[in-house]
Amino acid sequence: MLQAHARPIPSQRDQITLAELLALRHWPPARGGKPARLALKDGRHLSPIRGRGMEFDDTRLFQQGDDIRQLDWRLLARTGQLHTRLYREERERPVFVIADMSAPMQFASQGHFKSLLAAYAASLVGWAAQRAGDRVGGQVIRASGAASLHKPTSTRQGVTGLVTAMAAAVGGAGEQRADLLSTLRQAEGLLASGSQCYLFSDFRQLDAAMVTQLQRLARRCELQLVLLSDPLERELPQGEALCFSGGGQQLRLASQDGATRQAYAQRFNQRLAAFEQLGRSANISVHHWSTDNHPLFEQEPGV
Repeated sequence: MLQAHARPIPSQRDQITLAELLALRHWPPARGGKPARLALKDGRHLSPIRGRGMEFDDTRLFQQGDDIRQLDWRLLARTGQLHTRLYREERERPVFVIADMSAPMQFASQGHFKSLLAAYAASLVGWAAQRAGDRVGGQVIRASGAASLHKPTSTRQGVTGLVTAMAAAVGGAGEQRADLLSTLRQAEGLLASGSQCYLFSDFRQLDAAMVTQLQRLARRCELQLVLLSDPLERELPQGEALCFSGGGQQLRLASQDGATRQAYAQRFNQRLAAFEQLGRSANISVHHWSTDNHPLFEQEPGV
């Protein structure tokens, strides 16, 4: 019987509690209780390549060309037939999440704050990886511009520490522009070959240097990049002049002026085009979510 499971929606649009992020460790829900559909025991990712390795897989009748060192002598004694032991290569795949909670991420004209969505999504990734037994680490860039580093670990306590940092960073105040490029360079020294890395940001600082750094990271790991934006960042509404304030400064935009609105939209579209171009690079996948249109709170089918 098919059922629908909707992930819990945070109670506030500009804050998220630690309890709400901790509760996400149960999502997505287990489906049907069938072992084949659950995370592998001990969390190891077993490659489909059959050969000599660490994890015993199965046996089959001996074939010409098989390595006699892999004969199953106990099975021979029991059945009188030659059998070859088969193995699967055992690999760990660390997961690293980078959550940009800098000052520009503490915003939404519709829906939830970009920083909240980043924390929510990064927590889902972290808990899923921890359930699978993988090592999970990450970096949280706060509104103050400082970044906290959480080295990869396979313990629940380690993921809880990462999630705690993200909960505290949502809704934070600050005026310093975070140095995402430096954060990515620091991450390069922590990412083992074959890792998965998730980056949640608005990519306001995306430039040639950052593109080069992301492509460097993609040579050693699989990158999942999520750009978070708000409708007001993409296009100015028609009407009266708009006034923005922050950091003790004010900015007044003549949104009723067509040329101003066109130039404003063009700046965002150029950033989005550069971001989508990254998706053509090897080992990089890109996704664009809006504060009012994203997959986080959609229903998940269950069995």
